[in-house]
This record gives sequence, C-alpha cells and structure tokens, in this order.
Amino acid sequence: GMAALRLLLLAAPALAYEITPCPGITGSEASDAQSSIDNPIDQEPGDCLCVPSTQYNISCPAGFFCPSSGGQFKCTAGFYCPVNVSQPAFCCAGYYCPDASQMIRCPEGSFCPIGVEKAVSCPFGSECPEGTTDVSSNAGAVIGIIVIFLVLWICVCCQKRVKRFHGERRYGTVQEFSHDPKLLSRAEFDAQFTLPEDSETKKVDVKRKSLEEKQMDDPVAEGKVQEGKADPKKALTFDILYKDITLTLSNGRTIMKGASGRFRAGRTCAIMGPSGAGKTTLVTLVMGKAKRTDGTVYINGKQDEMYHYRDEIGFVPQEDIMQRNLTVWDILKFSADYRLPKEFSQKARQEECYRVLKFLEIEHIVNSVIGDEKTRGISGGQRKRVNIGMELVAKPKFLVLDEPTSGLDSVTSLTLASLLQTIARETGISVAAIIHSPSPDTFDKFDDFTLLGVGGTVLYSGERERALEYFESVGFTKPKKMTPADFYLEVSMGRVPRKLDDGRIDVDFDIEILPALWVTYGRDYRSDELKDLPDIHGSPDKESSRKETEIKSDDTEKMIAKKSGFSSWMQKTNRKMKTNASNEWHSIENYVIDCASEFWNWISCKSDGNRKKANFFQIFFICGRRTYFQMYREGSWVWGLFLHVALGLFVGVLITNQFVGPLPVQTCEDGPLQALRSCVLPLQDIYMTLGVFSCWISSFAGMIEGIYTFGAEQVVFWRHTARGLPTIPYFLAKVASDVPKMLINSALFFAGMTLVYFPLGDRADLYGLILVNYWVGYTFGYFVSMIFEPRLRSLWCVIFAMAYAFIFSGFTTTLPNIEDQYGKGLEWLWDMSYMRWGLEAFYVNQMAFYEFLENINSAFSTRNYNPDNFAKNCWIIFGLGLFWLFITFLCLKGCNRTKQK
Repeated sequence: GMAALRLLLLAAPALAYEITPCPGITGSEASDAQSSIDNPIDQEPGDCLCVPSTQYNISCPAGFFCPSSGGQFKCTAGFYCPVNVSQPAFCCAGYYCPDASQMIRCPEGSFCPIGVEKAVSCPFGSECPEGTTDVSSNAGAVIGIIVIFLVLWICVCCQKRVKRFHGERRYGTVQEFSHDPKLLSRAEFDAQFTLPEDSETKKVDVKRKSLEEKQMDDPVAEGKVQEGKADPKKALTFDILYKDITLTLSNGRTIMKGASGRFRAGRTCAIMGPSGAGKTTLVTLVMGKAKRTDGTVYINGKQDEMYHYRDEIGFVPQEDIMQRNLTVWDILKFSADYRLPKEFSQKARQEECYRVLKFLEIEHIVNSVIGDEKTRGISGGQRKRVNIGMELVAKPKFLVLDEPTSGLDSVTSLTLASLLQTIARETGISVAAIIHSPSPDTFDKFDDFTLLGVGGTVLYSGERERALEYFESVGFTKPKKMTPADFYLEVSMGRVPRKLDDGRIDVDFDIEILPALWVTYGRDYRSDELKDLPDIHGSPDKESSRKETEIKSDDTEKMIAKKSGFSSWMQKTNRKMKTNASNEWHSIENYVIDCASEFWNWISCKSDGNRKKANFFQIFFICGRRTYFQMYREGSWVWGLFLHVALGLFVGVLITNQFVGPLPVQTCEDGPLQALRSCVLPLQDIYMTLGVFSCWISSFAGMIEGIYTFGAEQVVFWRHTARGLPTIPYFLAKVASDVPKMLINSALFFAGMTLVYFPLGDRADLYGLILVNYWVGYTFGYFVSMIFEPRLRSLWCVIFAMAYAFIFSGFTTTLPNIEDQYGKGLEWLWDMSYMRWGLEAFYVNQMAFYEFLENINSAFSTRNYNPDNFAKNCWIIFGLGLFWLFITFLCLKGCNRTKQK
C-alpha cells in the first residue's frame, strides 16, 4: 500500500504547497507536517497532509477533491478535504472527521485512530488526554483480572475450610463406627442389605438367580466353602472351575496350553511360575478379559463366562492404579458409589467404606492424600491396602490380585497375605493371587496352589499342603535349606534333578514332561471334576519315543516345505491373513455392539452388567464430583491461570490498531496501473495478523489444557471401566468439569489481551470468539491425548496448531486461491480447520467499526469473507468442537479395548 502511494506521488505533477496546518497543530507538530510536505516520497500512509493546493486554478469546495485530470468528487467518510485540494487526505490520527469538511481534535476520555469519523470512548480506568491516538493501557482489564483472582482465592479458602470440616467429621465418624458394638460382620451386612422381593427386583438377571440356586442345591458347591465357613445362603460366592484353557496366537505360537484348575470359594490360591509362564495370561483368560482359543469355564457348576459378572469380580492390578491427588476416602467412596447396587443408600455405602477401612486397618489415614513421587502421601504398604479396598467396597464374589507382594518387604507381604486369608474366610469369596518367591510364612497363608511351567502348562493345581507330597511322589526331593516356594519354582525351571524309582538320577529328564507327569500322576491331588484330563502333553513314560516322533514330524514338515516351496508359504500366509481378518472383524463387531449398547442404556436410563447399579445420571454426578475433587480441591491450579493472562498479554503487546483503508477510486485514475491496488485493498491492515495470533494462541492454550483431562488418567479409566463404569457419563462428566475452566481461562486471556490492546469491534462478541477457540482447543486436545503417547502429545499439539494457523486458515493462501495453489478437491481441509472460520470471524468483528468506509467491502470480497457471518462462524467452530468430542469418545471406547475388559 505504501509503495502504491509513492507511485501516485511520483506520477503527479510538481506541486507548490501553501502550508495550512491541520486544525490544532502547533509547534513541533507543525514542523513535522512541513517535513512531510517537503518530502512527499517518504511519507507513510495516513500522514497528516491536510494542506490545500494552490498550484492549479481550481475552485474546489470543502468536502470535495478535484484531481488534476478534471472533475469534482465528494470526499468519502474517513477522509478530510478542505477547500481546493486535488486529493483527499486521511483524517489524521488524534482527530476525527464527522464529515469530510471538518477535522476535530479528539477530546479527553476518547481516542481516535487514523481515518475515523467519530471518537472512540476509552475503557474504564484508562488515561486518555486530548488528542489520544490509541489506548496503551486498560485499567479496567487490570481490575477485572484482580476481581477474578480474588473470587477464585475466596473460593479456594472456603473450599479448604469445608474440606477440613468434613475431614474432621469423617475421621470422628470412622472412630465411632470402629468402636460401635453394632458393627456388622460381612455375613450380617450382606443379609441386612439383601434386595427386597418387589416387582422390580423380581426382574433380576436370570443368570444371577440360576447361580444362587445352583450353589444352594448342589452338594458339591456346599462342600466348596467348608474351609472358609462361608454360608452361601448369606453371601453369594463364586466357585470357578476352568478346563483346557488354551491360547494360540496368530503366528502359531501357543502361550497357554490345556490349563485346568479351580478357584474354590472361601479359599485363597497362590499362582506361581517362572517369568513368561503365563500367570497373568491364565487369569486374563479365565476372567474373559481376552479371547481364548479353547477351553471352558464353569461357575458354581454351570458353564458360563466370567465377563458376564465383571461388576461382581474384583481385580487388583500389580501397580497401584488410582488417582494420586485424592484422599483414601475419596478413592473408596467413588468405587462404592458406582459399583454397589442402587438399592444401597448413601448411609449404607458409607458404612461399607467404614467397614473396609477398619478391616484393612487404614482408618487412621482416611483423610490422607494418596500421593506420588512429588507429593508426599501414604506409604507403599498402605497404598496396596487401598488398592485392595477399592475392590472390597464393591462386595465382589471373586477377587484376583496381580503380584500384590511385589515391592513390599517380607513383613508387609506377610501382613497382606494374612489379610487375604481373612478376606476369604470372613466373606466366603474366592481369592487368587499371582505371587513371586514368597517367604515361607507368607506362602503358608494360602490354601491352594497353582504352579505353571514354561509355555503356559499346569504343573500342579490343588491344595498347597499336598504340593510337596505330589512332587516327591514323582521323583523331586526338596533340599533342606530351600523354602517350598523356591523349590517349586526351581522344579518348574528344571533345576531340580528327578530321581527314578530305584533312586538313580533321571539323566533323560526334560522339563517338557512336567505337564505330562501332572496329568498322569496327579489324579489323587485334583478335585473330582478334574480327575480325568486330556492327554495333550503325551506320556511321561515314553519320552524318548515322543521325541523321536517329534523329530520325524519336523523332518517330514521340512521335506514338505521343500517340495511345496512357494505354494506352502502362500497357504500359510493366507491362513494367517484370514485369521487376522476374522479377528479384526470380530473386534469391530464387538466394538459397534458395545457402543450401541451403551448409547441405548444411556437413553433408556438402564445400567449394564449383572447388578442393578446407579443409572447414568447418578454416575454422571458421581464422576463429576470426583473430578471436582481432583481439579479444584488443590489451590495450586489457581497459579496456572496467570499463564493465560500472560498469553493474552503477549498477543496484545505484539499488535495494535493499525488500519488504513483503501483510497477513493478516483485518486487512482491519474496514477500507473500498479497503483490501482491502493484503491481496492487497505493500505495497512493488521487485523489478519492479529486474528491469526489471537485464534492460534487461544486455541493452543486450550489444547495444552485438554490433553490432561483424559490423558492424565487413562490407566485409571481402564481399571474402572473394566469393573463396569459406563463410558458415556464418565466422558460427559469430565467434559462438563472443564467448562468452568474454559470460561475462566478464556476470560483471563481476553482480559490480558485487552490490557494493552483495545479492540474496536464488539468486545462481547470478541470474547465469545475467544471462548469457542478455547472450546475447540480443549476438544482437539482430548483427541490428541487418545492417539499419541504422553511424551509426544504437546509436540503434536504444536504441529497441529501451527498447521491450522498458517496453512489451513486462509492467512498465507487466500480462500479463492486454494484450488490454484494446492489443487482441486482439497478445500475440505480448510473447511475442517477451526482457524479458517475463526480468522474470518475475528476479521469481521474488528472491521465492523469501519463500515462507514465507502469501499470497505473490497477487503472482504478479496478474501471470500462475508461481513454478516460472525455468528455463523462461531457456531461452525463450536460444531467442529462437537465433532472432535465425538471422535474422542469413539477413541476412548475403541483404543486399548483389551485393557477395558
């Protein structure tokens, strides 16, 4: 624009000026005006050159300009035309021109940028003396920031007082409950809260009733709990029998082969084996968390699947997966709220939590924060008890623990094993624990014992006390200085020699015969249902012949492979591809059914699973309350709000109001062709740059916040959803909890930006635009946290934000030129970019102030913008946020599905 203006000045004939300074210009300002007139080539667009020409014999009235080519033209709004001028001059900065014939000094309390027809009132608290051209500070924004932080500080202080009050009351209640003579035993508690036989509970799942009837009527089932003294009539328990559990991967490798065993009600079972033996895999397959190749599971004598009762199964992972910034009470209460049947009142849920606290001997830390590596909290042993308590408060019928003693000292491990034994005795539930090298005292606390060998084979599964007897019967003698647990592990790894009946060492012993030994000689140590196991491991007495058969079989396969060559490879590849395709299709089918089922349960206000738990709206409230505790209980999050003020301040400092509109068309008629651009586009237009920075930084700030909403607790979500937490209410509660943060953060960003930059457009509309930019930034951050690793999420946010801002926004490439520059069919990339709509909305908002300019519409048309599209663009940005929200939900349900089972 400036270059074009210089061309106009060069093309014009030499002029002799009679200096007539602008109204109000005196002293040094008049000298500056004289300098500009003497050096017209060096002038900038909008320089105050309001001096009439006397070179030509013209009589041009005020409010008109008369070019040298002839004619008389009305001076348009935003320009100043005193008498006898050949070209109009922009209304000077610090002045306003209500009409083209007069220029008035900007009054005190207002500011006047270049080329305006009316003064703009300064914001509250700003200092604007006479002749102010721009607002450099905004005391009103400072006051607004102070008020926001003052309100937040008061809320935090009140919350801390309320937290302290509830904590003291809760601790007192725990102590009273612990000393209450009416403290109910587990059996009495179950009996007291048995569901009433009304019209609604008569609709209880048929599977649950059939299991209860089977357990009461089956004499074998009654015998299953003799050791634990648990009465099935008072507490429904699960007695689990599994047969021939097998898992073969798509590459043909078998990692679990013919595993059979039993988890008896009222008893504890220790699962041991060397690394890679498939201990966790066995539990995973029995629980139905993964699809097995073969095998059957019986629950209380009836063939069934454990995943039908996932809300009645407790699984304690090896890691203490829980929210570390919550208290012990918060953790237990949340688990009880969403997992216990809906018939349980709040008082009953609290009493169950109190009972578990007392039972686990952690009532003294009820108000303590869990803590992590940075925040000091409870000890490792206490955290392990809380980990178990999360499952106990849900009244499970089967409790599985994955390496609960790992990382604990021997004393703590013994205490934990004793606790598990007490749980099984008092509640009558089945308890299975995967353990590594326990001490003798810890190992003695388990009633049953399952030993796995390399390749996922069962080497022993029965009573722990008879395990040593069995291994000695098949030729393995325990050294005197070796503990039983270490002895069994040494046997499973082939480090203990086997003696034959005549006392000689079996030099041909191989650990591959251990499963066959158990099948052949372990009948007397197995339960009646597992007496006859299939001979899938071969005969231990014909080991040499079996090896010869395997060698011959391998040689035969090699010969066939050599003969068939490529054909054999193709057949194997085709089988593998068909298997993978079938598995993928099955996974997609289950995913669609799962999503549809959850949406239907949400609409119909039903709960899934075997229990009738809280409905979706109640769980929404439960999850929202927990999120509130996570986000707003700690006051440290308030200090992070200063960053949003700093970001807005950064944007405001970079750019100010600098807009110089296009020249009247008549002024370009005497100039060269290159000067025509000055009559079509503004000479200076900073609003596109300001729009890119404000929309980019505000949305990026939302992205960085959004990646932690779901990304910071993905593992915790997997644990809870595997135990029956519905995804939809959890998802909506997390999003709803972010809405206040969006409002506060966007308000602080807007206040920081307007602290040094005063927008000329409607400020309420501009804040609405900043808000929807935060909204779409948050939702896009949700999506990024679902598909990228934690350490790369911030970097991907930077990449996406910059791509949207500088490529798919219309800033570097105007919308009409997309097809010419990038090719046809790619316009949808810009349509899916929130920056494309945000930039247009910002530009429309700011340019609304200059609607008085005659040819201002040319600034919109060249960019394919519509001055009436502000509200439409904001709604489109909001819709894009909903789109990313929906995609995030699908990813939340679809990614890592095996960990959600």
